Amino acid sequence: MKNFIFLLCILSFLMSISQNTVDKNILYKKIDTINVLVQEREIEKANSISAEIQKKLISFDTNTKLNILYKLSLSYLHHSYNDEAKKILLTTIPEIKHSNDNEINGKLYKQLCYIGIIEYDIPSATKYYELSKKYFNKTSNSNLQFNLDLLVYKMYLNLKKYDTALKIANTCYSKSFQTKDSTQSIDALSALIDYYKAIKDYKNVLTYSKKGVEISSAGFLNSYSYFLEEQSNVYIHLKKYDSATLYFKKAYNAVSKDTSPFHNYKAWRINKIGAELYTLLNDKENAIKHLDLTSEYPFENNLKEQSEYIFFKAGIYEKLGNFDLALKNLKLYLNLKDEIEKKEAQKYLIKYTSLYESIEKEKKINSLIKENHEKEILIYKSNLKRKFTLFYFTILFIFTILSLYIWYHFKTKKILIKAENLRFQSVIDAQEKERIRIAKDLHDGLGQNICAIKMICSNSLDLENKSNLKLLHIIDETYEEIRNISHNMMPSVLIKKGLIPAIKEMIEKIEHSSNIFFDFEYDCSNKIEEDVSISIYRIIQESISNIIKHSQATKVKIKLGKERKNHVLLIKDNGIGSKDLSIANLINEPDSKTQKLGIGLKNILSRTKMIKGNIHIDSSVNQGTSLKIFF
Repeated sequence: MKNFIFLLCILSFLMSISQNTVDKNILYKKIDTINVLVQEREIEKANSISAEIQKKLISFDTNTKLNILYKLSLSYLHHSYNDEAKKILLTTIPEIKHSNDNEINGKLYKQLCYIGIIEYDIPSATKYYELSKKYFNKTSNSNLQFNLDLLVYKMYLNLKKYDTALKIANTCYSKSFQTKDSTQSIDALSALIDYYKAIKDYKNVLTYSKKGVEISSAGFLNSYSYFLEEQSNVYIHLKKYDSATLYFKKAYNAVSKDTSPFHNYKAWRINKIGAELYTLLNDKENAIKHLDLTSEYPFENNLKEQSEYIFFKAGIYEKLGNFDLALKNLKLYLNLKDEIEKKEAQKYLIKYTSLYESIEKEKKINSLIKENHEKEILIYKSNLKRKFTLFYFTILFIFTILSLYIWYHFKTKKILIKAENLRFQSVIDAQEKERIRIAKDLHDGLGQNICAIKMICSNSLDLENKSNLKLLHIIDETYEEIRNISHNMMPSVLIKKGLIPAIKEMIEKIEHSSNIFFDFEYDCSNKIEEDVSISIYRIIQESISNIIKHSQATKVKIKLGKERKNHVLLIKDNGIGSKDLSIANLINEPDSKTQKLGIGLKNILSRTKMIKGNIHIDSSVNQGTSLKIFF
C-alpha cells in the first residue's frame, strides 16, 4: 500500500512538471507573437497579450518567471518601445532578491541601465550598471561583463566624455584579442569606430573599419555589412566617391543577404547612405530610388531619430532641386522638433514635481516653472515663426530665380535637341532608303545579270573542261557575295517577317562563322514600329561587330522585352571589358569632348537618340560589358 501511494506521488509530480513545461512553451510562443505585433506597431494588442502572460507567471518559480519577463521586455526594446519595456523590467526588481540565477539578474539590470542611457537619466543608468556588474562578476561568462562595459562606453560617448569612452573602448579591444573571441573583437572595433566618428577622425575610422571587414568576413555576415557601410561613409566624407560607391555596393549586397532581426533597420540605413551618395554624384534616378526605399522608417516611435531622418530627406530633396518636397519635409521637421521639445518639457516638469512634492512651496515653484516654460515656448515660437518666414521667402525667391533660369535653359535646349533629332532622323532615313535602293539594285539588277551569265555559260560551255568549271564556280561565288552584301545592307527578312526573325537569322550566321555562343530572349507583346525596328536591328548589328572585334568574348546574351511601360534591349558579353566604358547612365551626347567614343559607339548613341531612348553602359576590366537601352 505504501509503495502504491509513493508511486502515485511520483506520477503526480512528473505530471505537474510536464504541465509546467507545456505552459512555459505556450508563453514563449505568445512572446513571439508579441514580437511580431510590436514590429507591426500593433501596440494595444501586444500589451493585451503581455498583461495576460504576466498574470500567468504566478504559478512559475522565480528564475523561470524572470527569464520570461526578460524575453518579454526584449520584444519591446528591439523596436525602441522603451517605456513598455521599462514597466516590465521594473516589476522584476522585487523578484531579483529571491533569484539565484546571477546571469538573468545581471541581464535585467543591464537592460534598465540601457534605458537610463537612452533617456539621459545618468544617475539611474549608473545605479543599474553597478547592480548588473555585481551579478555578472559572480558568473563565469566573460562576455556578459564585456558587453556591459561597452554599454557604459556608449553612455560616456553620448555625454561627450571622450577620454573615458576611449579608455573603455581600448580596454575592451585589448581583452578581445587576449581571449581571441571574434565576436568581442567585432563589438570592440564597432565601439572604436563610433568614438573616432564622434571626434571626426576619419583616418582611424577607415583603419578600424578595414580590420572589422577582415575579421567579420569569416562568417559574420551581419557585422560584415556594417563595416563595409562605415568604409563607404568615410569615403563620402573624404569626397572619394568612386571608393564610396564600391564599398556601398558591397555593403548593399551584404545587407540583402542579412537574416538578422535587424534586417529592416540595416536595409533602411544602407538605402539612406545610397540616397546621400547618389545625390552627391548627381545621379537623380538612383538617389530617388534609394530615398524611396527608406520611406518605411523602422523606428517611428522614436521621435528624435525620426526628426533627424526627415531633416535628412529635406536636404536630399533640396540638393536634387525638388524644392517643394524639401520645403514640405522641412515643415514636418520643425513640427516634430516642436513636439519633441514639448515632450522633453513635460518630462522635466514631472521630474521637478516629484523632487519638490514634500516641500510646502511646491505649488508656487511648479507655477513658476510652468509660467517660465510657457514664456520660453512663446518666445521660441515667435523666433521660430520669424525665422521660418524669412527662410520661406528666401527659398521662394531662390526658387523663382532658379525656375526662370531652368525654364529658359530647357526651352533653349529643347529647341536645339529637337533640331538635332530632326537632323539625325533625316540622315538615318536617307541612309536606310539608300541602303534599300542599293540592296534592291544589287539583288534585282546585278544579281539577275550574273544568274543570266551563269545560265548562258552552263548551256554553251564544255562543263568537262576544268577551266570552264572554275569559271562557273567564280560566278557562283560572285553571286553569293553580292547576295550577302545586299542582305547586310537591308535584310529582306527584316522587311518581310519583322525584327525578331531578322535578329535570329543574324545570330545564326555569326554563330556559324565564329566561336561565340548567343543566348537570345525576347518578349514583345506590343508591335515595334518599322523605323524603330530598323534602328534596334542596326544597334544590335553594331554591338555584335564591336564584340567580335574587341571583346574576346565567348558568350553574348541579347534580351529584348518590356520593363514597365518601356521596351528594353540588353546586350551583355563575358569579354575583357574596358575601364573607358564604365559610364553609368550615359547621356546621349556623342559629340561631348569629355567622352572618347569610337565610331561604332557613336552610331549606337545616335540611333538611341533618334528613337528617344536612354542608354546605360557598364563595363570593367575582365568583367565583361553590359549595354542596356530603354526606348
